[in-house]
Amino acid sequence: MKPWILISNGASASATSDGVWKTCEKILAEGGLQLECKLTAHPGHAIELAREAAVAGARRFIAVGGDGTVHEVMTGLLRYADATGTSMGEFTLAVIPSGTGNDWVRTPGIPQNIEEAARCILKGHTAKEDVVRATFQSGVYCMANIGGLGADADICHNTNALKKKGHKGSFLYTMVAPYSILSRKRRRAEIILDGQQVFKGRLFTATIGNGIYRGGGLTQTEAGSRWDDGLLEVSILGDVNHIKGLMVMLHCTTGDLAAQPEMISRRFHKMEVKPLDGPDRVEIDGELPGALPVTIELTGEQINIIVP
Repeated sequence: MKPWILISNGASASATSDGVWKTCEKILAEGGLQLECKLTAHPGHAIELAREAAVAGARRFIAVGGDGTVHEVMTGLLRYADATGTSMGEFTLAVIPSGTGNDWVRTPGIPQNIEEAARCILKGHTAKEDVVRATFQSGVYCMANIGGLGADADICHNTNALKKKGHKGSFLYTMVAPYSILSRKRRRAEIILDGQQVFKGRLFTATIGNGIYRGGGLTQTEAGSRWDDGLLEVSILGDVNHIKGLMVMLHCTTGDLAAQPEMISRRFHKMEVKPLDGPDRVEIDGELPGALPVTIELTGEQINIIVP
């Protein structure tokens, strides 16, 4: 049987990552797992590593890092599956969190402690996660957890800018959020869900969910959602002024943002977003892989994930 492929991001937040992946490797090896460890050297490298390993026949993967690492590993597997006709159901993914927000692991309840997360892998319990494809003019990516437009993408852009300057910590997202919201330049866009236009106008923000959490545990989409139910969620805030936008978005801290009367909240299978007056940022799993237009859709397949 092929070994598990452990892909570790040495630039993730707690990843003084030499220590992280070596600790994980020791626990997993002692537990009887055969491992092949690969370290990323630059942004996007985990996509290449995952795809190359899949080409070589690997079907079991461990992502060590933050949400961006999970996003890249799943993107590599999706690109391989799209190119070869392989089912994503052939793959199993485990995650050991060592990033800033670590929001992907919150949905299945994987421990934030890296040693406990590693021991979950040894237990071998699995569940299913819907696979989501995000298609840009620049290429295809997998939305492992969440996505966003408008102010949501601006927040991620500004958060990542601080990370590049060496700042770390889960507080970054909440620190830059008010500035990002109050400085938002609203651009016009059209949003089509399952063939029906649900919004056209100046867009303040839109939050898309496969998983439930973002920004270190915040919830911004409809309650009761699951990432194995064959549906995605979106919460859309249209042309409000900056103060109103800030007041509405504060409800993400109380968990009832999607229920606010200013929000358009829907569940869907396929979302198409078209720019009407110039490109705008799109955020996928805390990264900014492209700009509008974008199509975000369920593939109809599920990947196996390791759960507690």
